[in-house]
Amino acid sequence: MEGMATRALTTTLDPVDPTVRSDAKNLADRLSGDTPVEAAVRAMLDDVANGARVVVLRAEDEVTPAEAADLLGVTRQFVDRLCEDGVLAFRRLPGSRHRRIRVQDVVDVAAEREQRRAGGDAIRAAVGE
Repeated sequence: MEGMATRALTTTLDPVDPTVRSDAKNLADRLSGDTPVEAAVRAMLDDVANGARVVVLRAEDEVTPAEAADLLGVTRQFVDRLCEDGVLAFRRLPGSRHRRIRVQDVVDVAAEREQRRAGGDAIRAAVGE
């Protein structure tokens, strides 16, 4: 891997630091375009400026089941069950029982869960009318 820059797995923008919040607000204010990239970056910076903790991950990065659980807002045991049931793809580390899960797979499962939740809410709203 000679010549390649080493990148951290995650980048955390922690709004506890007032400088981070101020910098995020200033940068968000400077983004004036309406491209999808600018909108996404502006939304992330606005979140940080308003006190949210933002973690940036690459889709091809891998996380542990505990980290996947944090991203999904569920328990690690539930992530283990999703893996065992084939809902969440994973790989085992060589010579180990430890699992690694691609961030994109976690994002896909989160989107599916949100879509199901929204569908259930729509059905409950229709039945309740």
